[in-house]
Amino acid sequence: MTLPRSGFAERHRATREAVLASQRGRLIAAMVESVQRKGYSATTLSDVVGRARVSRSTFYEHFANKEECFVEAVHTGIDIVATRIAEELAQLPPDADARAKISSIVHTYCEMIFAEPDFAFIVLVESFKVDQAAVAYRDLAVDRFAELYRVFYDQERAADPTLPELADELIALIPEAIGERTRRTMVSDGPARVPELASLFVDFATTVLGIR
Repeated sequence: MTLPRSGFAERHRATREAVLASQRGRLIAAMVESVQRKGYSATTLSDVVGRARVSRSTFYEHFANKEECFVEAVHTGIDIVATRIAEELAQLPPDADARAKISSIVHTYCEMIFAEPDFAFIVLVESFKVDQAAVAYRDLAVDRFAELYRVFYDQERAADPTLPELADELIALIPEAIGERTRRTMVSDGPARVPELASLFVDFATTVLGIR
C-alpha cells in the first residue's frame, strides 16, 4: 500500500474538521457512515439522527428529507476532495511542469479515497443507485478534473508547440476512466487498494496527453 505524502494527514484533517464540525456537518457525516454500512435504502432517519446525536427537529432545520441530506453528503465529499487537490497543488513550486501537477492531482485523489472511504463509497458507488441530483454532482466533479487536465496540457503545449491540439472530449475521458477503475477497485478490493493505482493513473493521463 502506498503511504500518504508528508504532512498530508494533517492537512486533510484540518480540511475535514472545517467542513464537518458544525451540526449540519455532523448530520452529513452520520448519513455517510450509515449509507456505507447499510446502503441508502436501508438507512433511516433514526440512523442518521442517532449517529449525529441530534433530534429529528434539528435534522429538519437543515434538510427537507433523507434524500436531500444524501445529495448534500455527495456534494460535501466532492468538495472535500476538490479542496484537498487545490491545497496539494499549492504545495508545488511555481515552475512545476504539467506532469508534476497531474501527479499531484492523481496522488491526492487516490489518497483521499483511502482517507475518506465512506465518502468515496457514496460518491462513486451508492450515488448511482439513489438520485440523479447526486449523480449530477459526481459528473460535475469529473468535468472539473477534465478542466484541470486541459489547463495543464495547454500550458505544456505553449512550452512545446510540437504537442498536438487535443479535443476536450478526449481529455474528458481521462478522469472518466480513472473514476471507473477506482469504482471497480473499491468494489472488488476495497478503498485501501486505490493508492496503489496512483502511478498507473499518472502514466495513463500523461500517455494520453503525450506528456513525457
